[in-house]
Amino acid sequence: MKFSHRWLENYLDKNLEVNTLSEKLTAAGLEVDSIEAVALDFTQVVVGQIKKIDKHPDADKLNVCEVDVGDDELVTIVCGAPNVYAGMKAPVAKIGACLPGDFKIKKSKLRGQPSYGMMCSQKELGLSDESEGLMDLPVDAPVGVDIREYLQLDDHIVEVDLTPNRADCLSVYGVAREVAALTDAKLKPLDEIKLNLVKGVQKQVVSAVSEACPRYFGRMIYNIDAKAQTPLWMKERLRRSGLRSISAIVDITNYVLLELGQPLHAFDADKVGSTVYARMAKENEKITLLDETEVTLKSNTLVIADEHKALAIAGVMGGLDSSVTDNTQNIFLESAYFAPKAIAGKARQYGLHTDSSHRFERGVDPKLCQYAIDYAARLIVDIAGGEVSEVVKADHYNETTTQIPLRLNKLNSILGMDFSAAFVEDVLTALNITLEPVNDACNEIKWLATAPSYRFDMAIEEDLIEEVGRVYGYQNLPMTLPEVTLSQQQVSEHIITLSALKNTLINRGYHEVINYSFIDPKLDELFFDTAGLALQKPISQDMSVMRQGLIPGLVSTFKANLNRQQSRIRIFEEGVCFQPAETLAHEYSHLAGLVYGDINPLNWQEKTASDFYSVKADAEALLQLNKKSVNYVACEDIDWLHPGQSAYIYQNGEKVGVIGVLHPSVMKVLQIKGKSPVVFELQTSKISNKDVAKFMAISKYPSVSRDIAVIVDCNISAQSLIDAVNKADVNLLNQVDLFDVYQGENLPENKKSIALNLTFQDNTQTLTDELMNDAMAKILKSLKENTDASLRE
Repeated sequence: MKFSHRWLENYLDKNLEVNTLSEKLTAAGLEVDSIEAVALDFTQVVVGQIKKIDKHPDADKLNVCEVDVGDDELVTIVCGAPNVYAGMKAPVAKIGACLPGDFKIKKSKLRGQPSYGMMCSQKELGLSDESEGLMDLPVDAPVGVDIREYLQLDDHIVEVDLTPNRADCLSVYGVAREVAALTDAKLKPLDEIKLNLVKGVQKQVVSAVSEACPRYFGRMIYNIDAKAQTPLWMKERLRRSGLRSISAIVDITNYVLLELGQPLHAFDADKVGSTVYARMAKENEKITLLDETEVTLKSNTLVIADEHKALAIAGVMGGLDSSVTDNTQNIFLESAYFAPKAIAGKARQYGLHTDSSHRFERGVDPKLCQYAIDYAARLIVDIAGGEVSEVVKADHYNETTTQIPLRLNKLNSILGMDFSAAFVEDVLTALNITLEPVNDACNEIKWLATAPSYRFDMAIEEDLIEEVGRVYGYQNLPMTLPEVTLSQQQVSEHIITLSALKNTLINRGYHEVINYSFIDPKLDELFFDTAGLALQKPISQDMSVMRQGLIPGLVSTFKANLNRQQSRIRIFEEGVCFQPAETLAHEYSHLAGLVYGDINPLNWQEKTASDFYSVKADAEALLQLNKKSVNYVACEDIDWLHPGQSAYIYQNGEKVGVIGVLHPSVMKVLQIKGKSPVVFELQTSKISNKDVAKFMAISKYPSVSRDIAVIVDCNISAQSLIDAVNKADVNLLNQVDLFDVYQGENLPENKKSIALNLTFQDNTQTLTDELMNDAMAKILKSLKENTDASLRE
């Protein structure tokens, strides 16, 4: 918010230097973003009046003016401005003046005609970036007075960056009220408004949605002069607050908004029906707004309407059809309190943002409606004339006061101070917070506090404590470190910590990445069969679906790195994924990795590209942490993985993840050139439970090793054979290892030979041929029954 420093000082009984003001506001949480001089430096520019104009004898576009600048004699000035006229008052730079840009005024000749000064526009004085002619001053401007003094240009524009909870400071008076609480300056009360009221044809006002519009005030003002000029002082205050002058009526409503924080709107009363309603919009109802854009309304939008049509989007922007023009004679002036929840997000919903919506969304003082409409009516009468009627209203506002308990001992404990009760009372009273002392038997609660109507941000005890700390000065509070008692937590041997899993990958050359939990709907559709959870209000369209897995995010990161000429990528991510369900969605923690390029960094000795098996070794390094058996089953039902180069991962018979090479079709869709990376994804909750190693005595009896080679169908996996051997339930068997696979001559078609090494041992006896033969018979029988394997001769 921008405001004029001199405007602010009108409400304080003493002047504060602008830098001191900035420090006070910033320290209290109202951060001052900038302080800018209202005008650039210039000297010897006074108010002048043109007494006589003659055409330049040798130039069609130049005029020779006789100008009164308050001296004994008139001065001759040659002027080429298009808007010059006799009797006009404008700024005049006298001989010796220095204008912005170090432009010095000297006696000169223009087309042979002597000129003893310069008539100035706003641009030449540095008051505007553009100008269409001389700055036309009011008729009552005193001739000869320094223009800096007349326009009060020795002023500064202060810009404050307010947090959303401080809507009470979105006005000059609100900031002055805050300054009075922070300093020893006293706040001047608002002027008492006296109006001469007349009777006339009134509008009926109806609020059909009392929760969204608890207060709606309106009044007629008859026989105004819509073409009246806005006073220069008002134009200047608007300009210094970042608003341009439009017309007298619009300028007055903007001025009241800036000064008091209460948005107002003026309708052309002759274009409005006999009844004004605050109601919800009809679905697909249309309205053309003041910026000439046509909007199709939604039924969740509060509008102001008459019997026939919507006149304005409540709290956002008025309609063009009922707007005030130069031909307007009667206006209907609106002052309302709209509930913040009813206005929040509505301007953004239609691609708008206005000063009114900015204030209503954050909260406007509900008690301000009457004063603001009276104040605006007085300004309209003073500037544009007219006759003012009584206020008509639909008032459903029920003032409810919430008393907040405040404990002195808790306040001092949180702030680390020893404030007295008197100091706390002085601070909160200065903020217009009402305090009611409490006689608590336990001496806990000291006061019951009631916040003023304009402080929407006060609801709990901590809010009051914050106010005391803020006014006292955060920089004045003691800087003490909190005392923390550390206790050693018990870590179960059965749990593999997340850091252990991450460190395993980091030690193998991976880098951790962190992606958003939201992905592009196109990625969701590409990688998953069922649609993910869609966000109602996403950050952007390409982050509008909650991720169901980590691999889409890793692939996006892989693409970004590949586009930046990274030839070796080894990344992983840990995070929560979201699975849709009929009722509540499920959250799962996943750990995923992606590998592309050579196994080792660039070196002269070895260049081996990563493949399915090298990444499978990385995944197994994670899985071996829990001491459980691992096996892989080829998967053909995942479209985004390459068939024949992908598998589901199982531990102790439970599916825990997937691994594979990204399908070339996915690379094509995502417009990624190059070889497909290898990816894997594991569900951390299923791999974090570890089987703790148990002690087993070393056998003093020798082990026996037997090799067998069996012939099986080509589609039988080695894991199936190992599982079949274990199903034989031979207690003597300690270990099964695969050591050879053969396919070729001397074997039937579609058959292969797999050789297994079997290790047997008993802790109680030496193994005999009889025991071994019995064990081998059981194993061969199990192989035959489960895999149709036959012993190779």
